Amino acid sequence: MKERSTKITIYDIAKVLNLSASTVSRALQNNKLINQETRDKVRQTATDMGYVPNWIASSLRKNRSNIIGLIVPRTSMYFQSTAISGIQHEAHKYGFSIVIGQSDDTIEMEKELVNTFFSLRVDGLLAVSSMFTTDYEHFTPFIKNNIPLVFYDRVPAEFSGYTITGDDFKGGFLATEHLIKQGCTRIALFSGILSCNLYQQRLSGYKAALDNYAIPYDEKLVYVHNLTTEAATTASKELLSEIERPDGLFAANDTSAVAFIQEAKRQHVKIPEEIKVVGYSNDQSSRIITPALTTIEQSGYKMGQKAVDTLVQLINYGDTMKVTKHFVFPVELIERESSRQ
Repeated sequence: MKERSTKITIYDIAKVLNLSASTVSRALQNNKLINQETRDKVRQTATDMGYVPNWIASSLRKNRSNIIGLIVPRTSMYFQSTAISGIQHEAHKYGFSIVIGQSDDTIEMEKELVNTFFSLRVDGLLAVSSMFTTDYEHFTPFIKNNIPLVFYDRVPAEFSGYTITGDDFKGGFLATEHLIKQGCTRIALFSGILSCNLYQQRLSGYKAALDNYAIPYDEKLVYVHNLTTEAATTASKELLSEIERPDGLFAANDTSAVAFIQEAKRQHVKIPEEIKVVGYSNDQSSRIITPALTTIEQSGYKMGQKAVDTLVQLINYGDTMKVTKHFVFPVELIERESSRQ
């Protein structure tokens, strides 16, 4: 059996360079008290020797890990991937690293990740709740121990802490109003699971637009599912089989809007001539599908940046700083061919 190799320590690096261990430690932390030449030499030697910092031991000594935990439903979602990019870049500016956990949109995995990040002693936690999360009880370890916690995009019901969200009500209103102004009078909705705050808000915006233009709300036109390609394709087949088809569709994400357009093509239904379509998120897919998809832009990258800015302020200064408790990003309708007359 092969013996496990001994880990390289700062003392080994110090011995090779004939420096004190404290000088090596400061150089590895890029401390400006150590001249640049020495810092470069120490870092290069550490790399050559295969040195790996023990960040857990370091965090115990400093009572700071400089690590932010991040829980997202799925990294493959376009909105989340752009938000993660904003989070990563902004965190780096503040000297923090990001550790990402993917809940797969399940409460069970979300709970497991919360416990893991708490055990890892992260300095703060950013979280996007799963589509099925109805409370935030499992985040209690962070709340009780005053470890900063910020939700963005999806927020559990009645969470009174710090949140960064898009204006989902306005987005639902704009999408529906646009379809009405394009001549639609029978507008279907593909909604996400309604235990989730943002889909509740988008539904409310949809209803408000209908009411504003004196169009009766018909719950039979609302198809609730998890907004994946598979679920949206099933809903699309059901919608297109109706004797009285809708003349417009507002889909609460671009994935389900694209799935509908593809199914409509298979059934030789013309978009936008027979049914006009609006999606949500301005995914890359919305620009390459034919016809190009009208959608709602919700600024994922900027939302990620704002989430980090808020969390870092809380980490460094606590609740004493004047940080906006519930920050709401504006949304914008991007008009393309899928909804034009």
